[in-house]
Amino acid sequence: MPDQVGGMEDQQAEYRCIDVQGSPTVTLTHRHTFALKNNMLSGVTLPAWLSFLWRHGGRLDWWPYAPRIGFLTLLSAVNSLLAVPDWVLMRRRVAATHLHPDPVFILGHPRTGTTHLHNLLSRDARFACVDTLAAGFPSAFLTLGPALARLAAPLLDPTRPMDAMALSFQTPAEDEIAVCALTGTCGTSPYMPLVMMRDQALFQPYYQLESASAADTARWLDAFTWFLKKVTLRAGGHKPLLLKSPVHTARVPLLLKLFPRAKFIYIHRDPYTVFSSAAHMADSYYPYTALQRMTPPDVTRFILDQFSLLHDAYQAAKPLIPPGNLVEVSFAELEADAVGTLRSIYDRLGLAGFDRVEPDVQHYCSTLADFKKNDLERLDPALKQLVATRWQPFFTTFNYST
Repeated sequence: MPDQVGGMEDQQAEYRCIDVQGSPTVTLTHRHTFALKNNMLSGVTLPAWLSFLWRHGGRLDWWPYAPRIGFLTLLSAVNSLLAVPDWVLMRRRVAATHLHPDPVFILGHPRTGTTHLHNLLSRDARFACVDTLAAGFPSAFLTLGPALARLAAPLLDPTRPMDAMALSFQTPAEDEIAVCALTGTCGTSPYMPLVMMRDQALFQPYYQLESASAADTARWLDAFTWFLKKVTLRAGGHKPLLLKSPVHTARVPLLLKLFPRAKFIYIHRDPYTVFSSAAHMADSYYPYTALQRMTPPDVTRFILDQFSLLHDAYQAAKPLIPPGNLVEVSFAELEADAVGTLRSIYDRLGLAGFDRVEPDVQHYCSTLADFKKNDLERLDPALKQLVATRWQPFFTTFNYST
């Protein structure tokens, strides 16, 4: 698929981030500047990477990120070689694969518990799920499988940097990471601010894709559907997909065009906790992917804008979802009673067979008995007021107290 993306600079004027100058901001520490692992672009291939450098190289901070840029260049060449078996041996089978019409999408803002819910639902073997190997190396996972996982093992920590949850190449993962590796290096993914935080406004059109160029939208759709076909084929070729990427929260109209019978589960959480957790993630994980220096105002702006954009887009699109195809749950109720909450989700969405899944869910929950959540810092009162002001519509929608 083509690697060039057009029209981003022309659209920049339409997508202005909020002005947080003079406002309280998150706190960042300088860390992981020279780290080469845990990078969501580890699976990028050479054509897409060179296209990215041609288009955005002048925007990058070559010092201190020259080692990371050099490593990704080398890795992209290796990935291109590793992708040959998938392309030569599997492309016809992938092209002939039909996507199941009844996928389940997990929606919600980053840090609201989408990962926990994804991990729980993935215990159900009826679903085809994206794992970290597929998301991280979307061009090569189909044929190389375990061999690729062994080869790439040094690139992955055993726990997630932001919350110490167990991480392996078998862990459920976000499909948008794969699309970012396939097209995002040219700008067709809202995850690219993690690489170029100063230029975050360039990538806002790729949340909903309604304001993106026709070529960019087609490029994203091609990569998205091609990747989903590969995941479906790996799972046997007939299972419905279970997909989780928080940015899909802004794409309900597009997802319904692709899958009119899709079911959606939206999870929400106390906004102050979400902001604190997002700030912690920015400090602990974003430095692994950055190719620009991040500043506290930039990161604060990104967290606030992303949350508002996702909320507004979801609320506007929610009436489009057919009755019976949407369930909204809170993280608090999932945390208090995971089994009971999942049973309720199954009942409300008309998903049969929870009794068969329940033992696996209970076993998974038992493995979390010793898991400790992040000890998040209390928000500064001025920053708390900023969150309350900026996210007031969310507080009102879900009856959270300010």
